[in-house]
Amino acid sequence: MARRQTPPLAFLLGTLAGLLVPRPSPAQGAPVPTAVIGATLWDGTGAGTVPGATVIVEGGHISCAGAALHCPIPPEAVVVDAAGRFLIPGLIDTHVHLLFPSAGPEDTVLDADLSDLLARGVTTVRDMGNDPVRLREAVAAAPLAPRVLAMQLVAGARFFSQERERFSNGRSRLHAPAAMGMRQLGWSPLMFTTASRAAELVRVARGGGAIGIKLYQDLDAAQVAAMVLAAHQAGLPVWGHAWVQPASVLEQSRAGQDGVVHAAGLVGELLDRTARDSLRGSIALLQLTADSATIAAAGDPRILATLDTMAARGTFLEPTLHATQICAARANSRNRPLPTLPDRYARAASAFGIAVTREAARRGVPLTAGTDHTASGPPAERAQLADELRLLVDSAGLAPVQALFAATRDAARAIGPAARDVGTITPGKRADLVLLAADPLGDIRNVGRVEWVMLAGVVYRPADLRRTGTGGPD
Repeated sequence: MARRQTPPLAFLLGTLAGLLVPRPSPAQGAPVPTAVIGATLWDGTGAGTVPGATVIVEGGHISCAGAALHCPIPPEAVVVDAAGRFLIPGLIDTHVHLLFPSAGPEDTVLDADLSDLLARGVTTVRDMGNDPVRLREAVAAAPLAPRVLAMQLVAGARFFSQERERFSNGRSRLHAPAAMGMRQLGWSPLMFTTASRAAELVRVARGGGAIGIKLYQDLDAAQVAAMVLAAHQAGLPVWGHAWVQPASVLEQSRAGQDGVVHAAGLVGELLDRTARDSLRGSIALLQLTADSATIAAAGDPRILATLDTMAARGTFLEPTLHATQICAARANSRNRPLPTLPDRYARAASAFGIAVTREAARRGVPLTAGTDHTASGPPAERAQLADELRLLVDSAGLAPVQALFAATRDAARAIGPAARDVGTITPGKRADLVLLAADPLGDIRNVGRVEWVMLAGVVYRPADLRRTGTGGPD
């Protein structure tokens, strides 16, 4: 489906009044280079900042970045004066969920969400559970969007079956299959059974445009190993929930899996294989977390040994702290005399997840910043990347520069080959940049002070992006 044609809202010559230095016009039809000058550059490579830097953009890609002396400005370039500001790579959210239903037309809601992500400096997202074909079509039809990379979700047979919740008084309640709820959201999970061939599931995923595999639930260690082998042979990364019930994080890491999501899921490391095998459903995960995920438990030797293995093998951890914090805050606001299981889960998962992430950072586990952001519900209740980075610094103990790596260079590495051209401001990479009003290395909250966003060489202002996403004036 073709993208609707919309004039760039904040193209350099149109909206950065007062920031442009006139240069001679290029020959008719020739691409116009852009030079961003004067900002303090943090390029995401690990090198120090460069005051008064110059970044040259040609054809939507970076051709030079660094000290002004080393990046001569082409005579025909449009020059953007960014003195006194801070230039960083476009931010990457490695865990979102788009295409959620709403009361109004779905495409309008999605358009607004995509534009808002861009306005926050997020230029690439990885969708961690969806219908890759449908998602690709919807994004292509949106007026503006960050780059969206979709993963294919795979789960075992029990994920597609009904679940029974048992109560302490002996009563029980039957729940619809978790897969049914996902399908109602527009997702298309694939089933891995004893008769399945991992290579065939990978072929289906690649055919739908997925850039990787996400393992979800009801998969044992042998199934995980089979999926990892088949996906890696096809050049696709494999991620999974921390504990895909019954396969533990330790087993996933040893199988060569590239990463795990949700730090709270490491509660599964507290169980032996037999116990994990009996707790394959979503309800079992809620109950175990609510009862066992404490701050003290994060220091359990079994969890620490798993984190050490992840560090040694380079297995990424994506904590998703802000999403659980939002759920915990909602649970606390209800203040029920007898908290429900979801409320107890949310409170335990938030505190335990932060403690596990702190231990992971201490032990050198590679981290990536994913929010579990969903395109539904009130905007204030959608996990946002700036808040995830704040929690990584304030609660998990990372330095601001480490948090920034988790949303740029390391996020691109975590995604894999599909993101090889983003994450740093270096020659040859896509010109996805964010100009901040203040230094994020001094205060990570300054990531939220976005002045403009450059997406593939085109600059947009946050206010214009939000007006477009909500159907307002251009």
